Amino acid sequence: MGSGDQGWLPTLIAVLALAVAVSAFVMGFVALARGRQARDRYRRITGADRDVVDVLLDRVTAIDANTSAIGRLAALVEATRDDVAHSLRHVAVIRYDAFRDVGGRRSFSAALLDDSGDGLVLTTLCGRTDSQTIAKGVTGGTAGGLTDEETEAVRRAMGVDA
Repeated sequence: MGSGDQGWLPTLIAVLALAVAVSAFVMGFVALARGRQARDRYRRITGADRDVVDVLLDRVTAIDANTSAIGRLAALVEATRDDVAHSLRHVAVIRYDAFRDVGGRRSFSAALLDDSGDGLVLTTLCGRTDSQTIAKGVTGGTAGGLTDEETEAVRRAMGVDA
């Protein structure tokens, strides 16, 4: 093997060096583009050239404020649920003829109850010349001394089928 047989070696080294240089140039260009992209994203997140720690502290403060507001809203929702549960929102009216000589179903019993079945029954008995209104307390969907019509009004208000 003579020295002329290795003439391709410097050419190979030059080609490899050129390939490494081109690869380095491409990688440098890609790194520069990604660096610019990262800088642009950072500026979008931080809102200019603020320190990322300051931005994160602002975000944590905002999250803490929102968490506190959510806690207050949850308490308000719970209080509202309690108020609604104790409101007289279950209502039923039964109309009937209280007296044989008076028609037109002018008499009625109305049950007004909350979610627990607490409330009252109002009964108005209408005669030919006068009327009388009676109120009776209801607890847990029951009360002593209810007429059949009043019992039916309570059952309907509670959603119990007749």
